[in-house]
Amino acid sequence: MVRLYGKEPYKVVMVHGGPGAIGSLKGFSKELSELANIGVVEAIQSKYSIDELIEELCCQIRSNCTAKVSLIGHSWGAWLVALFAEKYPEMIDNVIMIGSGPLEDKYVSEIGSRRLQNLSGEDCAIFQRLVKNQVTDEDMAKIPQILDKTDNYCLENKENHKADKADSDMHNKVWSEAAKLRTDGYLLNCFKRIKSRLYLIQGEYDPHPVNGVMIPLQENGVLCETHILKKCGHSPFMEKYAKDELYKILIQIIN
Repeated sequence: MVRLYGKEPYKVVMVHGGPGAIGSLKGFSKELSELANIGVVEAIQSKYSIDELIEELCCQIRSNCTAKVSLIGHSWGAWLVALFAEKYPEMIDNVIMIGSGPLEDKYVSEIGSRRLQNLSGEDCAIFQRLVKNQVTDEDMAKIPQILDKTDNYCLENKENHKADKADSDMHNKVWSEAAKLRTDGYLLNCFKRIKSRLYLIQGEYDPHPVNGVMIPLQENGVLCETHILKKCGHSPFMEKYAKDELYKILIQIIN
């Protein structure tokens, strides 16, 4: 399933995070399409393994796009677009990662410690289950509100970016697989094989440490143009003080 914004040709494909945050980029996709006057595909994930998600994304692009595209992945989606670009380089012009998680395990503890500083009580318990990949559908319904407290600087028009559905089964299955790819080193190594131009956009208040992406890429000789947005958390397209800068950067890259 996809949602289309603007008119053909569709040159940008948006890939949501979670895993399982279904439809969480609809507001972002619509705004980018209007501001850049460009056709945008919002790719909706429906599979429960990484290989299947890569093949699903391939079908979504081939069915709607006639030339190379700019792939924009948010959060978990940043990893998915990188894994896709490694396998299907002929389909990709730019790989744009927004709010990416760290690429090596040694940076992971920093995420939880930053988030837990802002949580207590049941919110804290749910977050601990999230870390252990033991969330329920009831937990998943509450997680967006919890992450609002931990991951952002100053949200604006939050309702425009609300996910349609939170799929806990997708989250637990896909994230367990993704975490293993990071631990095994496969995730980082895939970046060495990406032939597309690579970009990283990260908020300075994102609990995902930007050095957890920048430094491993630099140490492995991977070129990546990096933009760190001030007064910004994990989702720049929702941030009052960073949104305009985000769209300016994206339009420059796409054009």
